[in-house]
Amino acid sequence: MRKKEVTIQNIANHFGLIWLNGDRSAMKKQITEIACNRPGLELACFFGYPRSKRLILIGNKETAYIKQMTLEELNLAFDFLFVEQCPGCIICGNNDCNPEVLKIAKKKNFPIFKSTRRTNDMMVDLMNYLSDELAPQTSIHGTLLDIYSTGVIITGESGIGKSETALELVKKGHHLVSDDRVDISFTRNRLIGRAPELLHNMIEVRGIGIIDCSKMFGINAIADQMEIDLVIKLVKMNSVEDLERLGTTASTFDILGQKVTMITIPVSGARSICDIIEVAVTNYKLKKTGYDSTYEFEERLNELLRRGR
Repeated sequence: MRKKEVTIQNIANHFGLIWLNGDRSAMKKQITEIACNRPGLELACFFGYPRSKRLILIGNKETAYIKQMTLEELNLAFDFLFVEQCPGCIICGNNDCNPEVLKIAKKKNFPIFKSTRRTNDMMVDLMNYLSDELAPQTSIHGTLLDIYSTGVIITGESGIGKSETALELVKKGHHLVSDDRVDISFTRNRLIGRAPELLHNMIEVRGIGIIDCSKMFGINAIADQMEIDLVIKLVKMNSVEDLERLGTTASTFDILGQKVTMITIPVSGARSICDIIEVAVTNYKLKKTGYDSTYEFEERLNELLRRGR
């Protein structure tokens, strides 16, 4: 598992912030928390619950309150707020920075920026951005497709036919997200899969080479990202001994600590793997709606046993 590094400079560049204070070294301060701090109690000189690692946002209300603070109160409040652990401060709503606050920031080489955005809009956009950028990430070997609006990762040992199967599924109207390697992040309680930049739109077919699916099948054959719902593992038929026949036992695949439903499909020359995968996805969707054909079969079997047949 890994995480991206996000600095206050990244935030400034992404949101087009106006620089007010902080040299190059200050711009390298890293942001480690998604939540932001609007310093209401701190401005009232209540310091019981520090939020020292959060980015500070100052809006219209805070600006109005700062104007009526005494010099002593300003020094107390902002000496507490502008600490080394804090990545920086953004003054929103096109408000001006109080001169005394700017003096304190200059003494501490503390990053301050200005934005024309409304404070609430800035907070929502900032937290969404940080949720994506600071999300736990990993990469797995496999192929991710959008099949019937379901995110499906096809895994299996090298040479089992993952890419060839994906190619057939794309030809049948499904959408390729990533082949060979899938970059996955866990954000907003969802597992999101994407293609690495190098592999975007590309699929490798043994004997042919690299194919650009967007050029060969059209831009609609490609999806930029997809929430991961299901893992399908392809295995050789002769390597399967105790495969679940009825499907009463659910298998799972661990991705970033999240359990994802996994279906194991044996591969042989006589089986149409693409058709089986489509059926597996449809059956998965039916189970999500509450219908389970395995349970239906067991109920019929139990009824026959009760009747003595």
